Amino acid sequence: MSARHAVLGTAAKDQHSVVYESFVLRKRGSYVNWSYVKLYSMEDAREAANEAFFKLYLHWDDALASASTDAFAFKILRDVVADILRKRDRRPCVPVGLAFEPTVKPIAGIPSEDVDQIPVRMEVHRAVARLSERQNLCITLHYFLGYTPEEIADITGLAASTVRSHLAAGRSALAALLDAPADEPPAHEKGHHG
Repeated sequence: MSARHAVLGTAAKDQHSVVYESFVLRKRGSYVNWSYVKLYSMEDAREAANEAFFKLYLHWDDALASASTDAFAFKILRDVVADILRKRDRRPCVPVGLAFEPTVKPIAGIPSEDVDQIPVRMEVHRAVARLSERQNLCITLHYFLGYTPEEIADITGLAASTVRSHLAAGRSALAALLDAPADEPPAHEKGHHG
């Protein structure tokens, strides 16, 4: 190997590291948020994201060679979360947005209407859990975590139009599961811009 090839090889490895670090910085928040919704523990969510990024680091060349680095990485995260749930043999019992301490609510002055909404929220979470994997993913990221379809596409590696399709199908499936009419989706989910 010539000195020139050695220098170029080193530069390429350094650039791989910069690209990987940039990818991690861009994805860390959304990966932790999604993991938190699935694991209901911030500590577990951070652990899942860290483990996923470590596994991604070990397979970074494969990720770069794949059709979609975003999809490759998100699959690793989904697998890590599934492994954590399987190893601990538990399903979370309190979905995100439902946790509350009953003895604190009246003292804190929380209106009884909010407490009355808990069973409805639990029913919605159970219905979302019954959706297909992709619909569940898109509905969770959009409605529970507030990501736009374009942001969901960036996180998951899906096309934005595919995300919008999963959101529409997920809303229809939820309406059927909850025996409610499906509302018209917001314009940004139909692909309209502006």
